[in-house]
Amino acid sequence: MLGLLRRAPQPVTPDTDLPLEAPPVTHLDGNQGKLETEAVDALEGDVLKAISGVTRAIAEAASDVTAVERDLASIRSHLGELAASGQSASAETVSLASSTERLAATSAEIGRAMDRASGRIGDAVHAAQKASELIGQLSAATAEIVGIVDTISAVARQTNLLALNATIEAARAGEAGRGFAVVAGEVKALSVETGNAADDIRQRIARLRDTAGASTAAVMEIANVVQDVQPVFDTVREAVGEQDAAISEVTRLASSASGSVSQVSERAAEVDRITLDASDLAHRADIATKAADSLAKALGERFITAVRQSEIGDRRQSDRFPVDRAVSVLTKGRHFPSRSIDVSTGGILLARIPDMPMEPGLQAELDIRGIGRASVRVVATSPMGHHCSFDALSADNRARIDRFIGEVEASYRPRIMLAQETAAKIEDLIAKALADRRLSREAVFDTDYRAIAGTNPLQYETTYLSVFERLLPPVLEPVLASDPKMAFCLAIDRNGYIPVHNKVYSQPQRPDDPVWNAANSRNKRIFDDRAGITAARSTRPFVVQAYARDMGGGNIVMMQEVDAPIRVLGRHWGGLRTAYRL
Repeated sequence: MLGLLRRAPQPVTPDTDLPLEAPPVTHLDGNQGKLETEAVDALEGDVLKAISGVTRAIAEAASDVTAVERDLASIRSHLGELAASGQSASAETVSLASSTERLAATSAEIGRAMDRASGRIGDAVHAAQKASELIGQLSAATAEIVGIVDTISAVARQTNLLALNATIEAARAGEAGRGFAVVAGEVKALSVETGNAADDIRQRIARLRDTAGASTAAVMEIANVVQDVQPVFDTVREAVGEQDAAISEVTRLASSASGSVSQVSERAAEVDRITLDASDLAHRADIATKAADSLAKALGERFITAVRQSEIGDRRQSDRFPVDRAVSVLTKGRHFPSRSIDVSTGGILLARIPDMPMEPGLQAELDIRGIGRASVRVVATSPMGHHCSFDALSADNRARIDRFIGEVEASYRPRIMLAQETAAKIEDLIAKALADRRLSREAVFDTDYRAIAGTNPLQYETTYLSVFERLLPPVLEPVLASDPKMAFCLAIDRNGYIPVHNKVYSQPQRPDDPVWNAANSRNKRIFDDRAGITAARSTRPFVVQAYARDMGGGNIVMMQEVDAPIRVLGRHWGGLRTAYRL
């Protein structure tokens, strides 16, 4: 039934400038087919092993980069603390230098005060000595006064005796001596008073002498004390001098320390900047390693897709069709719900079952809605799901599966034929452009994708781009308009490059708006995801696939696609993609 949809390979035109690919191989005979299959399997195993080694190395590098990022973060943390401590220490040393400068000024003032005090002490000693001399002179003067007072006392005593004798003689003289007796009495009284005054003066002078002596002793004691203080002042002056020298040295060292601490803070800040740059580089390295890991894994997936879509590596014995049906899986005595992703006469792809290891070789019973029960054997598990082959089918089971696949195939037949016919039209257009020399053979297969500056996502140009932009739209746009369910119709080269998209998706890019650009500027871009590479590399007469289309900005649209290969000069150029909204 499907044989009606297969196009015969184009005749190969001899071309010495370009390597030619063999036409599609639909059957392999005996040992040749076995050897080619074994070679492809060995190549696949070697490449996957190499990619696995690369991903392990990348994982180790990522681990090392992560450790470096942690270490750099720790260093930056310590440097931050060091810088903060340095700044604090710098401020403290500046404060210390300022304080020592003020202390030095105070010390100098103390020295000057001590010098003034020392001068005052000398003056005090001199004044005490002078006072002592004056007190000595006072003592001498009092001694002379005492002598005079003694003389006065003696004269007073003699006067008193003379007055007494005069009084006696006056009494003897009688009335004639009465006036003389009065005078003698007055003289006697005066002598008595003079004696008393002399005694009083003597007593006062005695007290004065005692006081002078005590004052002299006190003055001498003060002079001695002052003289004893002088060495202390000298010692203090020397200590102040030494302190001043020490303070000057501390000030110098504090200033030097402040400068050193400032340099440490500056160096710490510089190292912090360096470690920040290193951290940024490590972060970018981490991003690069993750990107490399993703690219390595994508390379593995792309390699497997490319090999399995090639004429030699294609293991498919029958075409697969996207079919979404509920499936009940019975294995190991337990039931697990799942869904079918695609179905062929040889097997079925199941959506991954969480928490259920589906090891290769596992036997299971399926109950597929619309088909019924069927025994399967797990062949492999991939990110797409669990790949199973039908195993030990009864004649009734086989008939039901073939009938179901026939119905699905019939529903797809118009779309398959449309894709194949459109691919043939594009082949004819390119062949005509080659014949008219609008294109060279080398230009048609140009894979030197030159990035267009300022585009985001990146767009590329090739040698044949301008010619294809004129040739393809008259073919692609009518096909897109023929079915309202069709999302796009385009040609894609072997590497996933789409030179020309439908007009609705070929809008000029907007500056700084990658989300809008991702959805509306899809021409001149490379789509090397699994669906893109499957369409680009498949050499089967047609491919039907379902996938989630990323329109950018988190907008995911489920699509169903029918593809057909495009050959130029007998060489596989790429594919024709027609996608339909589900």
